[in-house]
Amino acid sequence: MKRTIFGAAAALVLAASAPCAQAQSFINVLTGGTSGVYYPLGVAIGKIYGDKIPNVKTQVQATKASVENLILLQQGRGELAFTLGDSLKAAWNGEEEAGFKTKLDKLRTIGAIYPNYIQIVATADSGIKTLADLKGKSLSVGAPKSGTELNSRAILAAAGMSYKDLGKVEYLPFAESVDLMKNRQLAATLQSAGLGVASLKDLSTSSPITVVSVP
Repeated sequence: MKRTIFGAAAALVLAASAPCAQAQSFINVLTGGTSGVYYPLGVAIGKIYGDKIPNVKTQVQATKASVENLILLQQGRGELAFTLGDSLKAAWNGEEEAGFKTKLDKLRTIGAIYPNYIQIVATADSGIKTLADLKGKSLSVGAPKSGTELNSRAILAAAGMSYKDLGKVEYLPFAESVDLMKNRQLAATLQSAGLGVASLKDLSTSSPITVVSVP
């Protein structure tokens, strides 16, 4: 089975040196956290592969998403994966700052799934309404070296800020970030995902929130 990636606007990628599909009996689908968009999509795709391809078993693996998925795919530890488009570019170029020590040259893009949006949400009582308001406040930027975390660095840099300007930086997946916000232990979360991501829907139904404007 050729190894495949789903990136956002989600790229499908093949590993150039993978064996043919007829010889493959197991497909590991690399997704993201269970509260994100990648995981339920991975479950659905895994079911399609399992139902439609004879003699194939599938497994859906929860991961830290984009960066980890690309590395696992390069190592031959997955057959299908989801990633952000900018993470895929960084992997292909071997950008060490993004978490790739060498160029990942076994990846081949075959398609896109959906547009991805950087969504910054704060608790209503935090007073955060703009990027500048994040200064001195606590922000969850995604799991370390995840696509979301790379987006967090880029967004803050574009606003003339860095992690040093924040009161506290949390490197957490979506669900854990939301739990801290519910418990008033975190002011805001940045989540790079499709619209309607489960974690933010959960937060919005349980606590008053503010969607932070990104110019």
